[in-house]
Amino acid sequence: MVSRNLVLMSIHSILLNRPLLVWNLPFSGISVSMGGISVDQIVNDPSLRKLSYKIIDETIAIANADLKKHGCSDDELLGDETRDEMMTLSDNMGPYKTSIMLDYKARKPMEVKYLLRKAVDRADELGVSAPYLDSIVCHAEAYQRRYDLF
Repeated sequence: MVSRNLVLMSIHSILLNRPLLVWNLPFSGISVSMGGISVDQIVNDPSLRKLSYKIIDETIAIANADLKKHGCSDDELLGDETRDEMMTLSDNMGPYKTSIMLDYKARKPMEVKYLLRKAVDRADELGVSAPYLDSIVCHAEAYQRRYDLF
């Protein structure tokens, strides 16, 4: 059987080529989608916190579909503990600014394709619905096109 850590590293490469996949997608995406806000602003706003949970859940669903595709059993899948860990981490970050948000504010090229879009594409390949994630990615891509940030 394929080890869970090996598959998770594969998922990171496929989706983001970064660790903390489950954290990066919601918080980097929302920070840009909302015009360049920090993590504390996201977790302290009830609507954005709710959106964060929805995107975390979608991200976990994408990761779990990929884990299953690679032969992992149900007991090896990501669950609520991962979701809770990501929110606890975020609750304790304070006014942390994601790298993509800093690029957004400076009107520099953003890593939308590799940081965000690839996850949505992978969701599509796996047949996983991710409408909240797709929406924030579309916002980031529109901003990128508007200011020619490629």
